[in-house]
Amino acid sequence: MENFEFENQANVNDFDLLGEINKYLKYWYLFLFSVLFFFIIAKIYLRYTTPIFESKTQIKILDNSSSAFKLPENMISIFGGKSNKRSMDNEIEMIKSYQLMERVVKKLDLTTRYYRVGYFTSKELWPNHPFTVNWLKSSEQLQNKSLRIKIEVVNNGYIIIDDENNLNSNVIKFNSIHILSGIPFKISTKYNYKEFLGKVFIFELLPLKQTALYLSKAINVGSGVGQSDILNLTLTGENSSKVEATLNEIVKQFDLDGIKDRQLVSQRTIDFVNNRFNFLGSQLDSIETDKEKYKQVNGLTNVDTDISSASKDIEAARDLITNVNNQIELTKYIESTLKSHKKFESFPLEMGISSAIINQLFGNYNSLIFERERLLFSAGENNPRIKMINDQLDILKNDMFKSLKNYQSELLVSLEKSKVLYQQYLEKFNKLPLYEKFIRSIERQQSIKEALYILLLQKREEAAINVAVTGPSIKVVDYASSNSTAISPKKDLIYLGSLIIGLLIPFLFVFVKNFLDNKIHNKQELLRIVRDIPIVSEVPFIGDDLKVMLDNDRSVLAESFRILRTNIGYLLPIKIDKQAPVLFVTSTIKGEGKTFTSINLGMAFATLGKKVLVIGADLRNPQFHNYTDMDKNHIGLSNYLYDISIDWRSLKVAGKFDSPDLDLIFSGIIPPNPAELLSNGRLELLLDEAKKEYDYIVIDTAPTLLVTDSLTISQFADVTLFVVRADFTEKKLLQYSLELKQKGKLKNIAYVLNNVGVNLSYRYKYGYGYGYGYGYGEDVFKKSKIKEFLNKKFNI
Repeated sequence: MENFEFENQANVNDFDLLGEINKYLKYWYLFLFSVLFFFIIAKIYLRYTTPIFESKTQIKILDNSSSAFKLPENMISIFGGKSNKRSMDNEIEMIKSYQLMERVVKKLDLTTRYYRVGYFTSKELWPNHPFTVNWLKSSEQLQNKSLRIKIEVVNNGYIIIDDENNLNSNVIKFNSIHILSGIPFKISTKYNYKEFLGKVFIFELLPLKQTALYLSKAINVGSGVGQSDILNLTLTGENSSKVEATLNEIVKQFDLDGIKDRQLVSQRTIDFVNNRFNFLGSQLDSIETDKEKYKQVNGLTNVDTDISSASKDIEAARDLITNVNNQIELTKYIESTLKSHKKFESFPLEMGISSAIINQLFGNYNSLIFERERLLFSAGENNPRIKMINDQLDILKNDMFKSLKNYQSELLVSLEKSKVLYQQYLEKFNKLPLYEKFIRSIERQQSIKEALYILLLQKREEAAINVAVTGPSIKVVDYASSNSTAISPKKDLIYLGSLIIGLLIPFLFVFVKNFLDNKIHNKQELLRIVRDIPIVSEVPFIGDDLKVMLDNDRSVLAESFRILRTNIGYLLPIKIDKQAPVLFVTSTIKGEGKTFTSINLGMAFATLGKKVLVIGADLRNPQFHNYTDMDKNHIGLSNYLYDISIDWRSLKVAGKFDSPDLDLIFSGIIPPNPAELLSNGRLELLLDEAKKEYDYIVIDTAPTLLVTDSLTISQFADVTLFVVRADFTEKKLLQYSLELKQKGKLKNIAYVLNNVGVNLSYRYKYGYGYGYGYGYGEDVFKKSKIKEFLNKKFNI
């Protein structure tokens, strides 16, 4: 137990993980029983459910496209890379086609099925079955027929069992003809039928179309990864041997179908090629003659060579025109430079002029300029040599103007010639594409006809070989095989599902039960509701017997009331007159342990040597007699309140519970008007006199929700202890006590949580039998034997 603390809503942990887990752990036996129950069901289901096996086979589609006529690959490659996928899709559809499945059904006689009947299931017999049924009609007549024959083997033959499992008294001999539903049949056996006496067998005849369609839907065909040529075929069924045989037969029929198709294509190829040979030969001769005549008329040798030569001539003429134009523009620029040229300044050395004469004149001019500058450095302007150089410079400059004019005239003449030459080359070049177009058209026709002619020769030889020797259309990568483990039912999933369901059902039961539970169970739940009102003690449950603590008692019950006694000391107001405090013990409804708390609280103070008076103020439902050997109607408080001649001291019962310091005043005879008696002033007089003689006064009052008795005398209390019983008091009832506190009808209130831990082991039974008069009804808390059992086992 823990000391009293003033806790509020902020200090309360809203989620108690351990507490939530304990809510479910209490019902461990339900979880165990549920898991075992569903495990047994799963075991029975797996034992008597027919397993389904999966068989797989792999085949590779061989590329036999070269055996049939088609256009060259390089002519259709522009259509993308999905041709392989489309081809594989086509193969898949061919495998699942009805015609192929029909041949498989006929080959393996899948329209007839044999079963051996067991106690719970029937097992299909394949490939060996002790009895064979022969249908005495043609396959065409039986295509749309269905029949189910159930027989029991007896001496000298068998007996047919009808659809309602009734035995026919007629014994039919084996190998004899019998007619059922218009279908004649004969059942034969190669074994000694007496080995199967009493055994039941079933023979089924299924329609051919229905069986083939079912097989087409049941088989799963998928292509390999990427552009793989591998096809994966899977099929499921009850009999792995039958499934494997079916898959292998499907592969075989698919291969035969491909072989026949290729042989037919090869023969048609030969016929087509023979018809085309004469026509292509005459066309090739005509094309060669037309090409030769055209070259002779236009004087052509090789069109590609002529085009290349003409292109070079045009390019050379164009370059020449460009160079001449550049020189003309350059001479104009130099001429303008000469006009603006300052005397005695040199010219740039490289001016881009192609004329050697002009370049030499500019070079001589620069040389004279350099020589003049050198002489000026060593002699003056009047030097004869300098004057001579000045005259020479003037002459050179005039020569330079003349040379530039002459060079410009030459360039203009050259430009005109180049343009004429360029136009001649261009006209010749423009005619060449027309020649080339016609020549290439002739060559294209010739190339196509030659390629077709060669291709037809090749295909005719290939087709002739294919007709003679046709290879398989597929390669079996892996023949059909089945896993030893059935794919259905899946044991792991079934067991896991049984475990989940086994845990889920009791979990939901406990969850719904807890969800609908509106009772207070522990201190944390109480704190969430009462918030800042103190909880001064938690009183544990004490079993089925009513108990009162004794002097020197070391039990958990005694310790809880000692803690309550200590915590009350913090709640009591400080009194100057040192009179005994009055402690009210009340609750919301009956059955929450007010009397139990009152007596034990009085004993807790009495063990300290304090004089304690415990008064039974619950005049409607007195309970002190349940803790003593006194009569229920023993004279008490009601007698005192009614009769003014009675002294309250004469009502005291002392020496109970082996405590000389504890006095009791019983409630007395149940009066018709308790509220009026409690408010007539006599109780106040009793308390005023008792406060002088006792150290503590404890008053056991009536429930506040049912009657107004406690509220009538609540002003006399120094501390009001509000008792809440775990697993009994409803949460919504506590709102009433909070409202009383808010309205000031209860003074200095604190809560006592009684019967804590009742769900952990023993049920705490107070033995309350409230039967308030005046329309309060009978005790609804009395339990029958069945309800008491459920209460103990399932906490319902």
